[in-house]
Amino acid sequence: MTTHLPLALSVGTNGVPNFLTIDVEEWYRVNYEGAAATGLTCPAGWMERVTDRLLDICSAHGCRSTFFVLGSVAEAYPQLVRRIAAAGHEVASHSYGHQPVCAMTPAAFEEDLRRSCGVLESLTGRPVLGFRAPSFSVTREVLPWFYAALERRGLTYSSSVFPGRTFLYGIPGFPRRVHRPVVAGHRTTITEFPLTRVEIAGRTLGLYVRLFPGFLLRRYILAENAAGRPAMLYVHPREIDPAQPRLKLRWTQSKIHYFGVRGCEKKLRDLLVALPGSLMCISDALCGADPLVRNLVRTGPPGPVPWA
Repeated sequence: MTTHLPLALSVGTNGVPNFLTIDVEEWYRVNYEGAAATGLTCPAGWMERVTDRLLDICSAHGCRSTFFVLGSVAEAYPQLVRRIAAAGHEVASHSYGHQPVCAMTPAAFEEDLRRSCGVLESLTGRPVLGFRAPSFSVTREVLPWFYAALERRGLTYSSSVFPGRTFLYGIPGFPRRVHRPVVAGHRTTITEFPLTRVEIAGRTLGLYVRLFPGFLLRRYILAENAAGRPAMLYVHPREIDPAQPRLKLRWTQSKIHYFGVRGCEKKLRDLLVALPGSLMCISDALCGADPLVRNLVRTGPPGPVPWA
């Protein structure tokens, strides 16, 4: 049972907003090299059941979140998207078919974006403001046309870049703070909200809820806020369902994909209890009424010139 959550511009430590984002996609969506998910479907009722559970978690803790929804999911489960919007959350685009942006042509990406935003807007009656690339698949090579495509569609922000390099994605040298990137001498009107990056045991990782123990999640969030940066948390519906169907993946891919799933829901609930009022949806901070919060998110703290 979900309830509508009122607009609330709560912030974390140091007056910095933090974000809980949910990538709404089927259990089999992956972009690992050599992994095939063709012909797979969701068990009856699975998509609604796990996403509704996330809605209930947010409702229980008064947390407004950004739900990045695949256009294909929206077409298959229109009432689910309507429930997300009716509960007071932001509905943003996660593309239409979960294709990596770096594998698409500019024209193909624009068509995918048009299609995904069109179906979401038809269901919610609200403009789509944000986009998240599947698997954070925005690379340095696509930046000259990626942000331009978002501008032409009328979007205001992206959360598509990992500021570093993992085995699957990332742009080394990209700023960790929220900013409007400069590409080929042009400062885009799109505000980029990068994924939070952490360093552990010599490796660069995102702030994955299922990966880290709760005390480390809280420590990393506080460290980001102390540095003047919002913490960007994200989960998938499949990550709170240990009983989900399993993909046939290589051993290393399987470990990465399923590690921590069994305890993810409890960690998420505990995190919302430990950090009451510190998590919000992205559009609340970007477009909210509080000028101090809005300016911090738009410009970031004092620091280097935005990456060009």
